[in-house]
Amino acid sequence: MAYRIAIASTDGIVVNQHFGHAERFHIIEIDDSTGSYKYTGTREVERVCQGHYHDDSSFDKVIDVLHDIHAVLVAKIGSGASQQLESRGLTVYEAPFPIEQLIEKIIADRLWEVDKWRFPTKN
Repeated sequence: MAYRIAIASTDGIVVNQHFGHAERFHIIEIDDSTGSYKYTGTREVERVCQGHYHDDSSFDKVIDVLHDIHAVLVAKIGSGASQQLESRGLTVYEAPFPIEQLIEKIIADRLWEVDKWRFPTKN
């Protein structure tokens, strides 16, 4: 099975974006049988956070764009947004670190196995 991760990053090197401020997500796909991974593209989204308020329709649009994603890596995320994502079967990692190190950690710890248990209908 492919385990897909959306990463909120401006440069594709470091997870450096707040979920609500992200205008794009870099997509990494992990092959859970081999532990290898590859970059599969970037998806553009409308920012959820519009100043001091959140636009619910923008949130729904982001969820639609990430419909086949299993986990999201962000630098920061509010509890409400995190709960929304998790209620839709996505795992949220708040991890403002270099992307390559995070992907290697996810592979080493086989975190997709935890997600299969937490969200059996998503996988």
